[in-house]
Amino acid sequence: MPHTSILRFGLVLVAALVLLAGLVTAAIFLSRPQVQPVAEELGKPVMAAQIEFLADAMRRDAERIATHPQTLACFVTAAPDVCQAQAANLYALDQEATLLFVTEGERQLLPGFLPGDTRRLLADAGRSGATATASFNLSVSHPVTDSAGKRLGFVIIEQSVPQLQGLFDTLPLPDAAAYAELQQRQAGDAPRVLMRRGNQAIKRHTRPTLIALAGTPWQIAVWRPVTPVVEDVAPYVLGWLMASLVIAIVVLAVVLAVRNRVTDNLRILVKFTNDLRQQRLRADYPVSLAEFRMPLDTMLKLGRVMVGRQKEVTTQARLDHLSQVNNRLSFDEKQKELFASLKEGGTHSLLILDIDNFKQVNDTFGHEAGDQLIIKFGNALKSCLRTSDFIARLGGDEFCVLFPDTPLERAQDLAERLRAGMPESVELIPGVTQKLSWSGGLSEYSRDDHGENDALARADGALLEAKRDGRNTTRVKAAA
Repeated sequence: MPHTSILRFGLVLVAALVLLAGLVTAAIFLSRPQVQPVAEELGKPVMAAQIEFLADAMRRDAERIATHPQTLACFVTAAPDVCQAQAANLYALDQEATLLFVTEGERQLLPGFLPGDTRRLLADAGRSGATATASFNLSVSHPVTDSAGKRLGFVIIEQSVPQLQGLFDTLPLPDAAAYAELQQRQAGDAPRVLMRRGNQAIKRHTRPTLIALAGTPWQIAVWRPVTPVVEDVAPYVLGWLMASLVIAIVVLAVVLAVRNRVTDNLRILVKFTNDLRQQRLRADYPVSLAEFRMPLDTMLKLGRVMVGRQKEVTTQARLDHLSQVNNRLSFDEKQKELFASLKEGGTHSLLILDIDNFKQVNDTFGHEAGDQLIIKFGNALKSCLRTSDFIARLGGDEFCVLFPDTPLERAQDLAERLRAGMPESVELIPGVTQKLSWSGGLSEYSRDDHGENDALARADGALLEAKRDGRNTTRVKAAA
């Protein structure tokens, strides 16, 4: 199974959350409110309403003039005086308008000439009735008919629109980068541009919204810049990137914090394992994650039981099973330790003891009695010596006492106190009591010795002397 890590899990989580944030951002982008078309935003501007109002007023005036009795008399009689009188009356009413009376054969009944726009107006009117034409002047026509419905000609009113430029300049544009034109429609031809405003460059990239001016050949064309897809998507992409950055920072910070906590707690477990191996458990092993607390507490309880049992086994392995004092292995280790400390100025002594008449007890009362004698002798040694003294059974009925930091003279006093403190007799088995006595050989460790057993050999020699001298005594043999 391939190895993984907490950090890798964190990176996978970051990738998943970033992908989820991208899907959410895409959903928000697709469900965003759509921009309304330009025509709905622009509506009918004030300029269009004013021009339409002017055209409607001129149309009504042309209709009233065309149906007036004096106008009919002018067209019926074609008398110049009648036509001039009607024109003078109308001029008095509106001095800014130009009035034309034109017969069906395009003959003027009033002095003057027919401009080209007026001729086109008459041509269109001949096909479809009343109509209008315009450049910077607005011309409106209306047919004149007799009582029988026969068309006699046309009444044409031409009105200049000097405020047209000002009205166009007040046209509200939907965007600062928009572009607008005032166009004049022409039959069969492309519209003619009369006025323009704004950024003409966008005209090549978008289609215009057209606002017709009723009653006139004019129309307003408005181009609005189209927001590029990149600019439209950019805010959402930027938002997704920012959200992804925040997600990455937060998740990685949490993952690194957890990884550090886990690493620290694993170090605690390693420390616990080392302490368990060395059989020296601490009172507590602080961990910061609750997930480690319960397993560690369980391990600590089991570890204490194991250490206790191990120490017990170790202790038993270092004790003599019969006398319950230290065995020969423990004695050798302690003696080596004391001998090594001589270099630091230490002074140590040792006493070898041999139970008197031990073989006779074994031969007379049996090994059970002999074992009891060893046990009672070991107990007597432990009760009569200092806690700092080291007692060991070297084998058979032979024991040894180490006196750490004790000169030979002081060790002699301790040996005499030991002999005086021993019980005179001990009961071995029911009905069998044995006098308790021992022979001893006393010596000291010396820095001049070649090894730690040199002092032991001198003490053993002193013990032999004590036995030859009648037993129940202690002989001393100092270092040379």
